Amino acid sequence: MQKELLNQTIGLFDSPEKWNAFVELANQKETMKWHYLQKLKQPLLKYFMTNPVEGWVCEPWGNQQYDIRWYLADFGKNSLGLAVGWTFEFHLRLEDPVGFDSSKMDELLKTDYSMLLSAFDRVDRQFETHTKAMETRNYNFGSPYDFNFDNSHIDKMSWFAGNRTEDFIAQIIKKVERFRQDESLTRMLYDLNARTKIETQKII
Repeated sequence: MQKELLNQTIGLFDSPEKWNAFVELANQKETMKWHYLQKLKQPLLKYFMTNPVEGWVCEPWGNQQYDIRWYLADFGKNSLGLAVGWTFEFHLRLEDPVGFDSSKMDELLKTDYSMLLSAFDRVDRQFETHTKAMETRNYNFGSPYDFNFDNSHIDKMSWFAGNRTEDFIAQIIKKVERFRQDESLTRMLYDLNARTKIETQKII
């Protein structure tokens, strides 16, 4: 079947002009993909800037083209917070494992603080130095790759970023607001940061 499809595809390029046009288009694939993915950033930032929640900060980070994070202002950007990164994975992420006790954080997340993990639709990785929970591109567009756009399917996911932008944005907002709009989860995140923050001694 695959060979038959290949032969049919080859048959389309019956002139140098058609082949050259295909090659030029193929050469633009990465540019087109990143153009699609970048369409998500500004509408997401606009939503969170116009719908602030007291105590929470939203800002670009990592890959400035489309990565965004949310953290508690009282603990700063190096604390445990939420992040969309690595091409739209959803993370509960500790930025600074020197300023916060990462191992103690893991242990606490296995107690009542596990509610923070339960707020994810799914946890694909957990209890790492930086990543305390991660959901791998769990998005739904009615495609064969729904709920698990792994690294081999980022090209396919990018089309939805560019052409189903509002739908994509709404799914990210839902994931983040599950935390920001829930006072209990926000308080739990606050307490977890407070209990694991490493106090530095001042040199006299």
